[in-house]
Amino acid sequence: MDNIFLKIPKKSEYMSTIRLTTSAVANLKGFNVDDIEDIKVIISEICTFFINNVVQIEEQLNISYEISENNIKVEVTDLNEGIINDDSLSDMSIMIIESLSDNYNFDLKNKKITFEKCIK
Repeated sequence: MDNIFLKIPKKSEYMSTIRLTTSAVANLKGFNVDDIEDIKVIISEICTFFINNVVQIEEQLNISYEISENNIKVEVTDLNEGIINDDSLSDMSIMIIESLSDNYNFDLKNKKITFEKCIK
């Protein structure tokens, strides 16, 4: 199992870096193009959610990738102070994450969202 950690400024201009890093990691593990696109959409939804809902930007986003032989687990944590309401995650974002990932967990109290995608 490989673990990769990315600490990146919590700014929308770094979204392409997050998406590119995520797709490169998924590509190295043999995900097909459609699954890589799904993973990029999920990570974009999660990071955009944190950028829009936890106003402070002094601290970074922590993104960890846990990669095994047939799946990738990604955890995004916002290290900034602030409270997230349970209703701040839009129904559309939830639906996108639910439909594109194989497993997911919203831990808004700790400002952490995790998803998993398996190689099919």
